[in-house]
Amino acid sequence: MKRKTLKKLHSIFLKSNRISGYLFACLVLFTACTNDELQKVENEASVNEVPKTTGTTGKLVTSKLTPASVSDNGNDGNVATNTLDGNLSTRWSSDGSTGKYITYDLGSSKPISSLKIAWHQGDQRKTYFQIRVGDSTGSLTTVYDAKTTGSSGTTTALETYNLASTVTARYVRISCFGNSLTTWNSITETEIYSTVDDGLPDAYPTSVIGISANTWKINSFTGTPGSSAVYYDDITTASGVSYNTYNDPNYFYTDGTWTYFKCYRGLGTSSNSSNPRVELRELNNGSAASWDGSVGTHTMTWTVKVDKLPKGENGTTGVLCFGQIHGPSTNSSGVAVDDIIRVQFDGAANQSTGTVKLKISGYITEKVLGGSKSFTGYSLGTSYTFTIKYTGGKVYLYNGSTLVFSQQMDTSTEGNYFKAGNYLQSVKNVSYDGSYGLVGISNLTVSHQ
Repeated sequence: MKRKTLKKLHSIFLKSNRISGYLFACLVLFTACTNDELQKVENEASVNEVPKTTGTTGKLVTSKLTPASVSDNGNDGNVATNTLDGNLSTRWSSDGSTGKYITYDLGSSKPISSLKIAWHQGDQRKTYFQIRVGDSTGSLTTVYDAKTTGSSGTTTALETYNLASTVTARYVRISCFGNSLTTWNSITETEIYSTVDDGLPDAYPTSVIGISANTWKINSFTGTPGSSAVYYDDITTASGVSYNTYNDPNYFYTDGTWTYFKCYRGLGTSSNSSNPRVELRELNNGSAASWDGSVGTHTMTWTVKVDKLPKGENGTTGVLCFGQIHGPSTNSSGVAVDDIIRVQFDGAANQSTGTVKLKISGYITEKVLGGSKSFTGYSLGTSYTFTIKYTGGKVYLYNGSTLVFSQQMDTSTEGNYFKAGNYLQSVKNVSYDGSYGLVGISNLTVSHQ
């Protein structure tokens, strides 16, 4: 087995943040694996690894917890339940400076992030206390210590005490050690709060990239990558999918800056193609866009980075398209046009770092010029801002402000639309093995003038 391949498997283990029983067995038995078997393990691991960005970092939501019961280790007739009645005129009181306490039972273990406590005569004196928590009243940990500093001494209203970090516990005890004037301990009201991640994305892929159902259609999949994945030419036709909140870490997700398009070889695709895609198709007010490259000026500018190439049919190369102008299958002149221009990165199978070639394919090169055109000086994981322009029957491609390619069309130019995302190339009739391409887009604008 090659040292390089073993290194790659080790990297997969590190990225996954967990070692499943299956992967662990593979590591133990790696000396018996052939290179082909190890490649299969790598590809399967890449499907199960936690994506580096999933778009599921939620916002923090704070909620008030309701204790199931409350008890104390002594009172003067002002009982513990008074601290949960919502009335600052009632109180729990107990005399003693050696640890009189009141204990709240939440009924089950729950995340706890802060307490609000209102102290009787809290505007006249400081009360010395500790907040202790645990899953058993016989084993409590101090999570807030004001035994020597005390409360503010300036208000009878609820005062907030934030824990250094959220803790999970069933019991919350406030141990009291008298006040700055006497040995009495008196609490009028207690509120316990939990702050947790709501599990919903802070931002959704469509909002990050600035698209809407009026401007772009999303080609994507549902289901786990593999035999259960189902392709939809319009993902919003899938059950339960809403355009504005569509987020799937297998195919279409965000880290808040980039919207990611992830596509696996061996999955299904549209009826007009043999290569799978997770891609955007230009719309005009919700309907299929169609414009003429000889009338007006049509531009698409997008900031893109390609993080990984798939494995091609030959097993050694990898190519994917991340932007294109698509034309009609057959134009008004009877010419089969299909893709006018495809902007692609061309490199090695499963490549995720290093240099690649910018490859221009489609009718404009393959038919007009007799073959695709390639350009060096590009790398995976690097951000580029490209612009495709189609005007006067001529196609232009810019990298930033630098003209990379231009060519006049040799046939009629109607029926066009832009596409952007991740369209795998040269993977026709291959089986799913976990290999994928990954594209990030952070800005996408279209202009028709």
